[in-house]
Amino acid sequence: MNKNMKTICKEIQKGVNLDFNIPQYFNRLVTLYEQYAGIKFSMLYYTFYENYVEADKNRPKEEENLLKEMNQIIKENLLNDFSGEKMENGVKRLDAIRNNIISKMKILTAYTDIFQVYEYIFNRIEYKYEEKIDEIDEEAFVSEVISYIFDTNDNVIINEKIKEVIGQLPVRLSRSRYLDLIKDSLTIYKGGDRSSLDSYLYMIKTGAMLYEQEDMDTAYPHLYDLRKELEALDYKNLSKEEYLFYTGKIDGAAFFINASVDFYYGLQECVNHLYVMLILAPYAYMEGYRIEGLDGEMKFLLLPADEDNCKKLIQDINQHFMAEKMVPLEKESEEKLTYTEGQQELMTEEIQRLEAYFYDIKTEHVKMVESLMLGPLFHCLNTAQNLLGSSLFVELRQIMENKLVDEEYLLNAQNDLVLKLSELFRKNSQHVNRGVMANTINKMPVFFQSADDVTDYIKNTLEQCHDRAEKTACVNIIRSLYKN
Repeated sequence: MNKNMKTICKEIQKGVNLDFNIPQYFNRLVTLYEQYAGIKFSMLYYTFYENYVEADKNRPKEEENLLKEMNQIIKENLLNDFSGEKMENGVKRLDAIRNNIISKMKILTAYTDIFQVYEYIFNRIEYKYEEKIDEIDEEAFVSEVISYIFDTNDNVIINEKIKEVIGQLPVRLSRSRYLDLIKDSLTIYKGGDRSSLDSYLYMIKTGAMLYEQEDMDTAYPHLYDLRKELEALDYKNLSKEEYLFYTGKIDGAAFFINASVDFYYGLQECVNHLYVMLILAPYAYMEGYRIEGLDGEMKFLLLPADEDNCKKLIQDINQHFMAEKMVPLEKESEEKLTYTEGQQELMTEEIQRLEAYFYDIKTEHVKMVESLMLGPLFHCLNTAQNLLGSSLFVELRQIMENKLVDEEYLLNAQNDLVLKLSELFRKNSQHVNRGVMANTINKMPVFFQSADDVTDYIKNTLEQCHDRAEKTACVNIIRSLYKN
């Protein structure tokens, strides 16, 4: 950040000369965001193309249509003369693509959790079909696991390992004990933002197969059909042939889901950065963003020649997509990436410095922004910040109420979740219910107070499991966590 910009930011923080400083600050931030989005997009677009060429060519038609739409928007807006009307139309179409991707990702996430529950069941009956099962030295195993969990002093890592292990142990909790743990896990959100509690509830509900996204049955009929087949199976009396058949089907579903998730993840990265480029294009200055160098000189973060190379790379990739030439890019195209080396890191540092003061404007000076008639630009910058942030699938239209979790909100959330889980347990078999418990208990905050509590829980769980096939499967899965 150069000296002039530092002064502007400090004065914004103090609420001084806002009518001059806010426009200056916005001008700098919009140019930086636009240039960062451009350089990052060229890299993401390149990576996406390379992965697309190497991936399975038989992609679902809807995925292909979304990709074609994005490529058309790129061609019309980035590779042709600027037009406000085209840009506005492009943003609307990108917004539709984003919402479509978010919807599909919610469905795929729900199916991922559903099949994880059934995979848990199948993994634990695998050894039932073996002629001989080796004896387990439970004391030695518990010692191994405790050593694995506590081989670090980092509490975050320790807690993640605990959740990882208890999610694979045999489930021998009573329903009442499990529901008490669920209710208690929600209490830590009391007094915090409702959005945090809502996110946790979403995670638990998907893990428990309670989340039903609209169009789940029609979006992926083959996944829906498999779900229904798995729901109807008698796991207590499952034959070896049925076990092998449905294990293969679950593996196939997982492969399909992973491929689609990878596709949508890469596409969303491109869409988010392209979105930023379009909404900020009318505001960005052509002279570029300058910072103060080590010797006090002013230098450009991104030279015009660098931007030209990014544009040429984007054009090369777009032409390959539009011509359906699914072959690796020419060496000349790849070399254009070298012009951007190191720039992304510099820009990220500069963005982080500037964004700290954007928070001050959002919380303290919105009325001043409106009085300066900078509302549309402020909205674009806020949108850009969200799109370039860590939450790739952030919903731009979601209204953030910033309300806190009070006693009533917490109680309603607890009662609703317990009611839905109780109904699910009533309808399903013991095998499914244990799978649901395992797939949610590993998402709860750790409920142990000491290392001894963890040791006792593992010991007691193993002692209460009298199914040798299930116990053997759990031990082998947990051992794979640290032996691989």
